Amino acid sequence: MRLTSPVGLLVRALLGACVSGLALLGSAYTVVAFAAAVVLVVVTEVGPVALTESNVLWALGLGSVLVLPCFAFVVAHAIRLERRRLLETTVPVAATDSETARTLEATATRLAAQFDVSKPAIRLHPAETPVAYTTYRPTDPVVAIRRTGSPVVVVSKGLVRTLSNEEREAVLAHEFGHLANDDLQLTSWLLVPLFAADFLDDNDDEWRVDPLGWVLTSVGLVGVGVFSRGRELAADRAAVEATGNPGALASALETLHDRRTRRPTTDLRASARTTNAINVLPTLGDSGPGTGGLRGTHPPLEARLEQCRSLAVDAPEE
Repeated sequence: MRLTSPVGLLVRALLGACVSGLALLGSAYTVVAFAAAVVLVVVTEVGPVALTESNVLWALGLGSVLVLPCFAFVVAHAIRLERRRLLETTVPVAATDSETARTLEATATRLAAQFDVSKPAIRLHPAETPVAYTTYRPTDPVVAIRRTGSPVVVVSKGLVRTLSNEEREAVLAHEFGHLANDDLQLTSWLLVPLFAADFLDDNDDEWRVDPLGWVLTSVGLVGVGVFSRGRELAADRAAVEATGNPGALASALETLHDRRTRRPTTDLRASARTTNAINVLPTLGDSGPGTGGLRGTHPPLEARLEQCRSLAVDAPEE
């Protein structure tokens, strides 16, 4: 059961929130317990303080006051840094002043009207690897109750060169489907526990807390994956409905998947943290997150192609 109906998507969102919440609680407890241990060591060294249950509770409370605000600041800062990294080498598509750029801008304007969303900025990434993703700007709120951010849709030069006009339109429609479904906003909530857990599993060995950090990061990825896989299928359906061309989306997915299985020239997602963007396909190598299983952010390619075929069969004849 893929849970891709409206009720199923809600169930996925709730499951994802619960799993991610466990990662957040575990991460917060870890840093608080570490701070409390430091407090206890200090006070027992400077004075005759017994290691009683009451003193441990006081230490945990003091550790929460001292550490949690800093922990929240670090997580928010890390999320904004990743957003900046995803956009730092990109340029506005309109600035390239080419026929393809004008086509992309016109397609984006039309899709924004179809999906009834504000037109996002369309930017071009210099990577030769064909990728397309949607993210927020670094200055946007880390999380928000209402749609207050300024989404940006990024396509790479490799994607523009690899796909036909119809396939590019299908990929853009997929990204607009995410925006119409508020997937970027909902994902931003699930990112907080993931970044909090990933903070404990940092690649810098000096600060690494293994294996606990790895376990919490894995749990956070499971939460994001449970939510994300259903939303990817929903965005595929939205793209087909908007373009009326399931074949173009299927062809684009197959082409992108084929290129992704080769070793990419530019790794746009070097860690779990860059789940900060919603990608049409996972861009990591075969061993990374987003490539399948419980931690996968995308359903298997065959499941997506099967849905495209079913939508083509169900489409009304003209």
